[in-house]
Amino acid sequence: MLAIETPMTQRASPEPGAAIGLAIRYARKAAGLSGEKLAEATGLSLRTIVKIEQGDGAVAFGRYKSVACELGLEWMFDVFGRDTSNEALGTPKYYLSGMTALCLPPADGRPPALWYTSSLSNPSSWRIAGKHTAHTGALLGVAGLWNATATIAQYGVVAPCIWAANPERAVFDLLIDSCEIRQRRVPNVQVTDIDDVVNLEQVREWVAQCEPFLADTAREGIEDWLNGGHQ
Repeated sequence: MLAIETPMTQRASPEPGAAIGLAIRYARKAAGLSGEKLAEATGLSLRTIVKIEQGDGAVAFGRYKSVACELGLEWMFDVFGRDTSNEALGTPKYYLSGMTALCLPPADGRPPALWYTSSLSNPSSWRIAGKHTAHTGALLGVAGLWNATATIAQYGVVAPCIWAANPERAVFDLLIDSCEIRQRRVPNVQVTDIDDVVNLEQVREWVAQCEPFLADTAREGIEDWLNGGHQ
């Protein structure tokens, strides 16, 4: 006899609190903290910490926020906290970028530029423009940004609205963050790793557009990377 899945038997979609709770659990473990230590640091009970990590909607918002802030995850409340899916897109305060965005299959049907997809199910490991890496909205506005909410949900993270950089914008952000802001080589990725997916001519066009605002050393570092340097 076939089992028919009905609304009563389907698993309910997790609330945004579930995504935040999951990220808190991952971040706590990554920091080497026990539940007891996190409870002590935040002044909450261990029982409350357990409920938060389970995404319990009965726990007060302020307690979620205090635990998230203790672990450096305060940005999640901007990413998960409001539904902007029906708004005209202004430049979002935060969006997925860098290596995280390069692991996402873009909206236009291309494959991911990179294949480290295990990190997509763990929000605490995401690279967020405006938090972990350069937010280049002042340079490019919304060019190359897209609503990745449905795509991220496929990895078990359900939120009202999540924006992401497309592969070209993600590379541009990496270059600006590394060469202009941090004044270092681009870490962990070479142009030959991604040139089969990423339109590097678009990246070059954006760099040329922003060239008057870049330091000489940054322009040289970006050009070197785009030409296959740092192999």
